[in-house]
Amino acid sequence: MELLKKLNSCIKATSLLESVIALCIISISLYATTLVLSMVFTPKTSPKFYCTQNQMNELFYELQLNEDSIVTLDTFQIEFSYMDKNLKKVKINFKDSSKFKLKQNFYLLQNEDQ
Repeated sequence: MELLKKLNSCIKATSLLESVIALCIISISLYATTLVLSMVFTPKTSPKFYCTQNQMNELFYELQLNEDSIVTLDTFQIEFSYMDKNLKKVKINFKDSSKFKLKQNFYLLQNEDQ
């Protein structure tokens, strides 16, 4: 016990050194946490992205059923182009007031009978 008292009296900066080491460890762990969270929470993982993507898929399936039934919206822009005699490209662009943009291409293979 007396040996510990002598050791503590000789080295007075141990608590300061321990505090600096602890602060370094805490700052490194906070930096790593921030990096992980910034990789996980991107615009492509937001609920708005998945909701918009589902709306675009729904719009595409409605286009397959009946092209005339689609009501034009300000947020969606639909473009048709023929890649080939039997291949039709449907390009759907989404843009809202918060400047969130999403583009998706669909390809339809049409029968030669039509």
